[in-house]
Amino acid sequence: MTPGAARLFNLPRHQRPQYPRYSPGPGTSIVRFEELDEGVYKGSKPKSDADYQFLRSKGIKHILNLRFFPFLSASERRKAKANGMILITGTIIASPAQPTKRHIDLILCMLRDKCLRPIYFHCDLGRDRASLIAALYKVYFRGMPQEEAWREAEQAGFKGGWTLRGLKEYYADHTRLPIARYVPVCPAVQEVASCDEAEDVQTPSCNGK
Repeated sequence: MTPGAARLFNLPRHQRPQYPRYSPGPGTSIVRFEELDEGVYKGSKPKSDADYQFLRSKGIKHILNLRFFPFLSASERRKAKANGMILITGTIIASPAQPTKRHIDLILCMLRDKCLRPIYFHCDLGRDRASLIAALYKVYFRGMPQEEAWREAEQAGFKGGWTLRGLKEYYADHTRLPIARYVPVCPAVQEVASCDEAEDVQTPSCNGK
């Protein structure tokens, strides 16, 4: 970890500026909404009809749910389908233990897949798992400095307690220079025009360990 990153990780919470927990649309309950890239959005779990209506207004085709037990997503899957969207899941733990690089890389590769865009990814609160993935995406694919990406995660409300130590440690361990050694090797990105030819959503694989 760089000295600058260490300062960010150890900054008292009351000294960290916070993004407002605004809702992005009238009547929505989604918070911490952010556009990371063209067609890549993050936030909290959609719950209400207004939430899904807002996601439809963004043209969202796929919702990526980040959780430890993906099989507990049946209700959200039904809601997504009723609103013309497809729910896919990504496994990621939020605990004192670090998530696996294989799981993180699979999630990042799904976000890079243009056939899944526009895509909206979330954890329950849009705060911890989603903020880790957003920070890694910014560093790996948008060229954002490591310290700046983590600062934005903190501003989005990332909780740095011991119960989530694994997420914070994963970020520190996988954003050391040179960054290129950590960037997942995803399948070749298809042209958007060719995506309509595929009938089924394929979860991409990658060469991350």
